[in-house]
Amino acid sequence: MIDTYVLNPKVTKTVGVTEWIKQRIDWQIYLSNQRVPSVRKLAKLLNISSFTVTQAYEQLVATNILLAKPGSGYYVREQATVERTVETKSKTPVIDTRWLVNQMFSEIPRHQAPGAGVLPNDWIRNDKMEWAIRQVTAQADSFVYDYGDIKGYLPLRQQLVQHLDTLGMHTSIDNVVTTAGVSQAVTLVAQLLLQSGDTVIVDNPGWFWLSSCLQQLGFKVIAVERDHLGPDIEQMQQLFAAHRPKLYLTNSVLHNPTSYNLHPARAHQVLKLIHEYDAYIFEDDLYAAFVPDGQALRYASLDQFERVFYATGFSKSMSSGWRVGMLVCPDRFIEDMLRVKTLSNMTTPEFGERVIHKLWTQGEYRRQLKKVQQNLYEAHQNLRQSLPSIGIVYPKQTQAGMFVWVDTGQDTAQLALDAYKDKWLVAPGQLFNPSVKESTYLRLNVATTSNKFLEWLGYYLDRNV
Repeated sequence: MIDTYVLNPKVTKTVGVTEWIKQRIDWQIYLSNQRVPSVRKLAKLLNISSFTVTQAYEQLVATNILLAKPGSGYYVREQATVERTVETKSKTPVIDTRWLVNQMFSEIPRHQAPGAGVLPNDWIRNDKMEWAIRQVTAQADSFVYDYGDIKGYLPLRQQLVQHLDTLGMHTSIDNVVTTAGVSQAVTLVAQLLLQSGDTVIVDNPGWFWLSSCLQQLGFKVIAVERDHLGPDIEQMQQLFAAHRPKLYLTNSVLHNPTSYNLHPARAHQVLKLIHEYDAYIFEDDLYAAFVPDGQALRYASLDQFERVFYATGFSKSMSSGWRVGMLVCPDRFIEDMLRVKTLSNMTTPEFGERVIHKLWTQGEYRRQLKKVQQNLYEAHQNLRQSLPSIGIVYPKQTQAGMFVWVDTGQDTAQLALDAYKDKWLVAPGQLFNPSVKESTYLRLNVATTSNKFLEWLGYYLDRNV
């Protein structure tokens, strides 16, 4: 083979050099442990600067293609080869939390995913996002080399305290800890309050990830039936008496998967039980941004953080990728919570917290939320009219959140498998019950449930009567 000393003109010279070297490794011109041309020699052969070759070689070292030996040069790194047997036999998927999560992170387009847990990107896209990132990048040298505050970025915590005050929840910045999303807040509170084998209560139906996470951590998860008023208080009384749970985890506002809110009388009854049995509430308020003016009843607004751990975040309303959440703790647990966070992951990345703060304090975010709230309202109106035409009742107590919880009259686990074969991702009801019992319910994301899917669903239900 005649070697050529010409770089790809369609890329930068540095990238061209890395391509040139990797290509010759692939052709076995340069073998494992063999020395590649020196910086000076290759620069002369390719008629480029030594600086460019050095940059390219350093990139190849960083990506484990080359090995740098001081005083000797650069060598082709020996690549480890791993032989493994790949199971090619097709298996029937098992409908569980892992299955749904895997599909949510798959390449299924959002418009074919009525079971998705997020809004379409164009609904939440913020025109100020790149601006905020540039602003924080310009300041990065002043903070990026340090761990940062264990409690989290101070201005972001101050902003949350001010926001909560407008909603009737009063706390201080010392009670606020930033987390890597609400999901990390769940695990931090669980580590703080519970020991393996302890019992916790969740809603049925409730957030599918929550039950699976708690079970994996070694806790006994029991469920209380949840309707448009809140948890079934008689059943909850019985569960407390029989199992003495230490923690109740719930959405009180725009509950997932029902989009129900909480009735004042029921909230007072729950708090009475919590005090009576010396338990605590973890209140997940992730969907708060979708309530016009934020005006909805929360346990924290009644309890004022005496027995309520309150968590919120931005993964639904701003960006899932930043993984920025915030946790408000009762006074007596602040120091212990900081200890748990420190031993879990030290601090949370300040860069993302700064970006979120920039966006949260800009008028563009508030304007965007109003559009989202209007879009959600219109999507619910569409389903209110469309669902009866395929024999499904739209629950009249549903609020204008992300989801609607509907009864199909058929086993939705099988429906989910059949839908997946036709390239639809749906969220079957059994996943929202910690016992994974057979269910006829389906959680629909109102933003991604298209008329085309409703046509498919109507045909499927008629065909399988």
